[in-house]
Amino acid sequence: MLKDRIGQSLGEFLVTSLAFESQGEARMKEELARQAQVFANRETVLTQELSYLRQSKKETKKQLFDKGQENLQLEAKILPLRNRVIDLEDQAEGTKAKMAKLEERATQQEVQLGRVEGELAQQAETFKKTEAELIEDATNAYGAGFEDALAQVACVHLEMDISPFATSKRVVDGQLTPRV
Repeated sequence: MLKDRIGQSLGEFLVTSLAFESQGEARMKEELARQAQVFANRETVLTQELSYLRQSKKETKKQLFDKGQENLQLEAKILPLRNRVIDLEDQAEGTKAKMAKLEERATQQEVQLGRVEGELAQQAETFKKTEAELIEDATNAYGAGFEDALAQVACVHLEMDISPFATSKRVVDGQLTPRV
């Protein structure tokens, strides 16, 4: 860009120089001096622009380098976090698998509990029937035993009246009283 401007200025300078050959030497020298001054001014401006552009390039490179360093630091911070995310995802998968096993086990235990509850209800019913049968058998045995005892007393004491004796009575203070 700078070279193009310098080349353009030189081209203009040469064209102007050739145009003035036909004119007088003094006038030509004056014009050449003026053109040389214009060229010198342009050269100064272009040199300043080039210096500014070089400085801007240097600053841009530094900014780019700083951004690169910052990027590297951020990457260094992100990498452990990415690894932690991967570890947590693996743990989550493991936990999901454990939960599935636990849910399956809980379902099996609920089924087993239902069976046990059914068996327990059946055993409770059997127990109630057996208990009722035992109570009936005990009551019958008690009544039969009482009747046998009364028969034995009547056999030994023929003159004794056994009609006041019954299983529905009890002895309180030496007297027979009805059970309440």
